[in-house]
Amino acid sequence: MNRFAAYGGARLADPSKWVPFYLGFLITISYLLLRCALDCIFLFTIGFPFDYQPLWLDINWWTEIVNAILIGYIPASLVVARRGINRDLEQLKSRLRQKDTSFEAIFALKNRPAQSMGQAFRLAGLLGGFFLVFTDSTSYLGTERALTNPGFVWSLIRLPLFVWLICTLIVSDLNATRTYWKLGRHQVDVDLLDIQSLQSFTSRGLRSALTWILFSIIFSLFWLGDSASEQNVLLLIVMLTMATAAFALPLIGVHQEIKSVKVTELDRLRNEIRTERSVVIDQPSTENISNPRLANLISYYHFIEQVREWPIDAANLLRFFLYLIIGLGSWLGGAVVERMLDSTLGS
Repeated sequence: MNRFAAYGGARLADPSKWVPFYLGFLITISYLLLRCALDCIFLFTIGFPFDYQPLWLDINWWTEIVNAILIGYIPASLVVARRGINRDLEQLKSRLRQKDTSFEAIFALKNRPAQSMGQAFRLAGLLGGFFLVFTDSTSYLGTERALTNPGFVWSLIRLPLFVWLICTLIVSDLNATRTYWKLGRHQVDVDLLDIQSLQSFTSRGLRSALTWILFSIIFSLFWLGDSASEQNVLLLIVMLTMATAAFALPLIGVHQEIKSVKVTELDRLRNEIRTERSVVIDQPSTENISNPRLANLISYYHFIEQVREWPIDAANLLRFFLYLIIGLGSWLGGAVVERMLDSTLGS
């Protein structure tokens, strides 16, 4: 087991960009094979209930494929997020105030497992998944709530796992977001002449937002069938909220630091301008009162005053809003298609 874990860890550490894709694909295929294996076990033992269809005969087979893709997508997205964070921290290393010690502490904070609240949240998600299976008949195939119904047994496996994975993604994303907020607010040495060097905070926010939006787009496929429910709308709100928070909070932290440094620098320049102004005013009127330093200080003051306080430009801000529009549009489009199909088939 240790050899297998070590091999798996080594494969995930492979810098190839295709590793997360392979991981997600492997989990997706394994999920579908496990579902087929469960159906085969019931087929060759006690048989199927009258209202149950195995995966290969189910007219809604595509919903199981969507479930498989979602369950494979979450671990793959966690690997992508981890790699992106590592790249960002390497790029920001030269900007840390205490260099090596801070860098090691930040990496430890980013890589540490979920704390008690995070563990409790994930456990609550797992238990909540079991609760939904017993309270919501739409979560499983067939009408019989018993271990002789393979649809019910499969839901006991699928739904708690799915909710637990979502909670794991939320905890991981919040932990990383908090790390970026603290990094931007307390650890980064801001250079007002090079705000562009803080672009990693924007990149992190966009990656996290895209993660949730892609999840939302895949999940929106459930609108096209009987799996659509009121809970889907609630999940849409959660995902859009997570995307917005993950995008904004890292920027807010570094924005506060940029603003603080900017205010300090402007105060310093005002004091120097006052000093140079006094020199000019105190000079006798017969002398040349031109003062190049005063003119340079005033020009520099206006330059610093125009420095943006957010490490994001208009193009990246537009990209974020496009992500949200695409994510929301996929749900609205799915709902419209479902209504059109209902109207067409019902007429």
